[in-house]
Amino acid sequence: MADSRNPAEAKVRARREVADALVRLSPGRRRAAGIAVAQQLAALPAMAEADTVMAFLSLPTEIDTWPTIRWAWARGKRVAVPRIESGRAGGETPLADRSMVPVRLEAADVASASAHPDVRPGAFGILTAPEASPVPAGEIDLVLVPCQAVDRGGHRLGKGGGCYDRFLSRPGFRAVRIAPVFREQILDAVPVGPDDEPVDMIVTESEVLRPRRSAGRPPAS
Repeated sequence: MADSRNPAEAKVRARREVADALVRLSPGRRRAAGIAVAQQLAALPAMAEADTVMAFLSLPTEIDTWPTIRWAWARGKRVAVPRIESGRAGGETPLADRSMVPVRLEAADVASASAHPDVRPGAFGILTAPEASPVPAGEIDLVLVPCQAVDRGGHRLGKGGGCYDRFLSRPGFRAVRIAPVFREQILDAVPVGPDDEPVDMIVTESEVLRPRRSAGRPPAS
């Protein structure tokens, strides 16, 4: 899959390959996978021990994180979600020039993220909580990281904007990084560059993968 001669082109091919597989998933399969992944996550010691969990609000092609968010609220955990912010006023700032801020999502007894009273579509159609209070990144214990594809070594391929890579590379960021995905999103090898941040665990509907950790980071549990 990876092409060392042209990594950018290899990333485009990988994203297209996974996108083609995801669009073929039935609604029933998507719902079942979201529930199964939430059950896998709930059984992890790292999730049980986390006081503050950061989770993305899923796009239609992504694993549904809402069951996990509701589970976290039910156990008294603080939940943060990403808010993508522009560094300049006016115009449509490219995603690559935007930054990500974790903000608190208050508990609400609703069936989906889009039904939450504080949630609105933000930049590029990404759901966010525009008026929510920021959460210090250093207080996040565990973060669910979206991706387009991932390999069994923990190498993650995002959507191309680099927001999560920049966020995860902040000095002192200590949260356990977990990629919840459909099994179709796992590739033999993902093309990566020097700025691409890996994940510590990968959770699908049928397995939990724990790639070998980089030096200086504690083992995932």
